[in-house]
Amino acid sequence: MSLARVLPGLRRQRVALWVVALAGASGAVLGLYVRCAPFDSPEAMMTVPGNVVLDANGGVLQRDGKDGFRIPVTLEQVAPAVMGATIAAEDQRFEEHLGVDPVAAARALLSIESNPSGASTITQQLARRLYLPGDSEPRLFRKLRESVIALQLEAHQSKDEILQAYLNEVYYGRGAYGIEAAARVYFGVSARNLDVAQAAMLVGIPQLPGAYDPLDQPDAARARQQYVLSRMAATGKIDGATERAARAEELRILPSIEPAIAPHFATYALDELYAVRPDLKGKRGLVIETTLDAGLQQAAERTVQLRLDDVKEKGAGNAAVVAIEPGTGRVLAMVGSADFFDETKSGQVNMATQPRQPGSALKPFLYAAALERGFTAASELLDVPTSFETPTGIYAPGNYDRKFRGPVSLRVALASSYNVPAVRMLDQLGIDALLEMANRFGLRTLTDAEAYGLSLTLGGGDVRLIDLTNAYGALANGGKLVQPFAVARVRDGFGKVLYEHPAAKAVSVLSPENAYIISDILSDPDARTPGFGAVTPLQLSFPAAVKTGTTTGFKDNWTVGYTPELAVGVWVGNADDRAMENISGVSGAAPIWRDVMETAAGHIAMTWPAPPAGLVRAEVCAPTGLKPGAACASPAQEWFVAGTQPKETERYYVRGSDGQLLLNPPAEARAWAIQAGVPLAGLAAGDESLFIVQPAPGSLLFVSPELDQQQLLLRASPPASAERVSFAIDGATVGQAPASDPKLVWRLAPGVHHLEVIATLSDGRAVTAESTYEVRPR
Repeated sequence: MSLARVLPGLRRQRVALWVVALAGASGAVLGLYVRCAPFDSPEAMMTVPGNVVLDANGGVLQRDGKDGFRIPVTLEQVAPAVMGATIAAEDQRFEEHLGVDPVAAARALLSIESNPSGASTITQQLARRLYLPGDSEPRLFRKLRESVIALQLEAHQSKDEILQAYLNEVYYGRGAYGIEAAARVYFGVSARNLDVAQAAMLVGIPQLPGAYDPLDQPDAARARQQYVLSRMAATGKIDGATERAARAEELRILPSIEPAIAPHFATYALDELYAVRPDLKGKRGLVIETTLDAGLQQAAERTVQLRLDDVKEKGAGNAAVVAIEPGTGRVLAMVGSADFFDETKSGQVNMATQPRQPGSALKPFLYAAALERGFTAASELLDVPTSFETPTGIYAPGNYDRKFRGPVSLRVALASSYNVPAVRMLDQLGIDALLEMANRFGLRTLTDAEAYGLSLTLGGGDVRLIDLTNAYGALANGGKLVQPFAVARVRDGFGKVLYEHPAAKAVSVLSPENAYIISDILSDPDARTPGFGAVTPLQLSFPAAVKTGTTTGFKDNWTVGYTPELAVGVWVGNADDRAMENISGVSGAAPIWRDVMETAAGHIAMTWPAPPAGLVRAEVCAPTGLKPGAACASPAQEWFVAGTQPKETERYYVRGSDGQLLLNPPAEARAWAIQAGVPLAGLAAGDESLFIVQPAPGSLLFVSPELDQQQLLLRASPPASAERVSFAIDGATVGQAPASDPKLVWRLAPGVHHLEVIATLSDGRAVTAESTYEVRPR
């Protein structure tokens, strides 16, 4: 039974004083008490400061300025110079005594009035901080209690445990509890990386933190550091040469209040934490370890500022950047705005998490859906004038440069971001196919198929930059999606792990073969050249896949690209939705993307994946995607999923009787070819052929029962000498149009219909073309 229970009205430490008085010189009674009396562990008594958010390397992103903060460490995580300086300056016989230094204690008793604070060992100082805070008892009485508690500490804790607790508890000023927090706020380094001069400076601060701040009181702090260095030399912790070098070293001290680092990311990380662990919200003393790469973050922030200066005259006022590690989902950087502290407050809106229209940045997912449905990278697509019936009227998409290229391969259509082939593909596959693929890749803000229409593949729906970047990261990861995360681990102020992000769970959303093909297309500068030119910011010093996006009206532009090691997404625009002036993804977002990727390559080894075993290379004739014929003018090597290589031979290229190379494009592209001046097979000079462009012969169209009426665009390609064009459906003339603009809008009606187009030439003659099409209720 303890003495505390025999004398229930007295505190345990007061009982200890009576024990000492009654026992006199008897060490046996005292020894029995310090070992057997109830004793709270040091961890349970330590100060509980505020929370701190750290980057991936332990750098401070956000801290509680009012309550201070602690970053607990073990002795293995502290530079030996810190321990040597602490022992030399505070308690040179620390390793020999049992908690109280008899020599120092005797000296202190003799001078207690003139030197009231001297002679406390490290153990006694820890006892005073943990167990006697704010005690107002007489000095001698307090000193005796402190000594008894110090003996108890030594009886229950090893020397290493006591020194570790001391280094984690001592207050170093600037809100920093413990040596790790101090190293971060004064020098911006970890405690393990402190040199002798830095260690001596920090060890000298706790005696009077306000008086020894090296920035506010440089002379006093320097004098205190010199004293610590002299004690280190005198006790053999350092030699003379090291002491002289440390005395001469110029220390770079950080400002008392550093600018906020990644404020949008810190808020994002806290929101993520409280979503998965709501029980931690409101708790104090949390050490929140995040995934942020502070170096990459700061480089991205600088790049945003510099590159926006280049385009601000065109109305671009804001930008956002997200960098993600594809294989793990770790968010390495997040710039939510160009200026978090701007006067309009729009900078405090995190544009990395705000839904915006992505423009053509959705096209890779459309073509991924096409690959799953039998298309290949070599498949022939048409980039020709095309119109589509929509609930709001006729929709006729155009390319960014207002040009058409005729037949093109899927590879070129995606890499060069042609709009017409993409809309035609979406029309063929169906909007649900694209939405299903986008949702697989985590783009879950795209939900309303009826609201988007065929413009979805050109960015008609809203996505978040972080989601889009992570979706591209799944392509980088061989078709495996990993959810992005920002919080790696959370500890309490004593080092206990309260939360740790589980190991990444990759979900297969696309076959490795198809993911590789999409990535190979997006990294192909030759396939990109027809649409963007040979010199663009999309070209890096290492292989990388990349895609841009620009919305109608220039309100948003994007660039997203990746290697297996890093996916980076960039958005440029204005938070208030103001339009920019002719700024595309190439001119606005791409320079930022390029700079961030190149900067990251300075410390991340960028690679390019080997093709999966299920892929084979085969020769095709572009743009047909078929085996080369005898006259093929554009043979090319292409990747195919094994078994999907072409078996037919193309007849796109033919030789005329005079040996001239002629083209034989699909009927729907012949009008384009004639207008483009392409020499066609079967046409002679002055040919007066008439072609029906739309609807293509044999077209199957659908009419929705929810609409009162829908319209069909009739379009023809007349000979050069034509003056006017007449359209007749099922034998009845429905209208005429000038030969310079040979098109007519007509109402859809269910059934199989016969279309006849008559072109009247300048000499009065007429030429005719006929086709059939079918309209069905949907």
